[in-house]
Amino acid sequence: MFDGVFDLFAQVLSFFYDLVPNYAIAIALLTLLVMVITTPFTLKGTRSMIQMQRLQPEMKKLQIKYKDDRQQLNEELMAFYKENNLNPLGGCLPLLLQTPIFIILYNVIKGLTRIDPETGDFDPKYLDHTSELYQNLSHSNTMISFGVDLAVSAKTALSVSFAEGFPHVVLVAIVAISSYYQQKQIQGRNPNAEVPPQQKMLMRVFPAMFVVVAFVAPSALVVYFVTSNLYRIGMQYYITRTLYHGEDSLGAQAQRASAEAKKLKEAEGGGGSDLTPRLGRRKDTPAKPDVAPKTKAAPDTSTSTNGNGSDPKASGPPAPTSRTTPQANRSKKKKRRR
Repeated sequence: MFDGVFDLFAQVLSFFYDLVPNYAIAIALLTLLVMVITTPFTLKGTRSMIQMQRLQPEMKKLQIKYKDDRQQLNEELMAFYKENNLNPLGGCLPLLLQTPIFIILYNVIKGLTRIDPETGDFDPKYLDHTSELYQNLSHSNTMISFGVDLAVSAKTALSVSFAEGFPHVVLVAIVAISSYYQQKQIQGRNPNAEVPPQQKMLMRVFPAMFVVVAFVAPSALVVYFVTSNLYRIGMQYYITRTLYHGEDSLGAQAQRASAEAKKLKEAEGGGGSDLTPRLGRRKDTPAKPDVAPKTKAAPDTSTSTNGNGSDPKASGPPAPTSRTTPQANRSKKKKRRR
């Protein structure tokens, strides 16, 4: 089903290998091409995230207004997103795009380094048999580039020896450091921004997940991670310079809006009585009634009785019950007649 996509990526990789006969450089060039193609989606996701931050005060007011009605809050937020053409997951688009690209490249690399059980050499898949990339791989069982076998993972190389696995570990470390630095770039632009929970989870999970994958996947894929992370660091620098430069820039507006939303949140958390009426509490509903709390009235000794027919607070013989009262009245009438 996806073989056509795998064939396309493999052919592009073969084209770059013809230009520069080096596995790592060819993979890096393929990665750069993919990153350039996906850059418009990344910029669109960034603008969507900035727009969400600019409208944070309005969303915070809705959260305060409908804080006791979760269903109504969700409906109001969805209507607000639709009215302002917002996508809550728009800022996650660059992260989400990494998954299908990774799956495609993983299958391409796995196909190119497929082992022929009879010869023990690679039996490359998805390539034209006349291509230089196919010819070089089909007569070898390694993918050596700059002294590193890109066909094995850091985990596998370390199981052989530390010296064998050290270059692979360095690549994984570059992935980890560049992923962390990229997240610091994004968060540092607007530290007051309240990131949606879904986006916050993806921003934390995806970088960590790719570091783990980089440790167990062939180092050819790690070259993709390193190249894409370095490209994104440069892109984040470009975004900071273009969208966050100047007092009237979209980023500066988003920063001010995030600060305002933070104040609203603190005011609401600290009481916020001056904000709540404006934001939806019914004005005819008093916050606290100006009446003394009701106390339980003392029981009426003429009607209230405890289990044995006596007043719990009274002393002496028990009062007559409803069953004994009629007989006492009849006995009194008989004595009067006599």
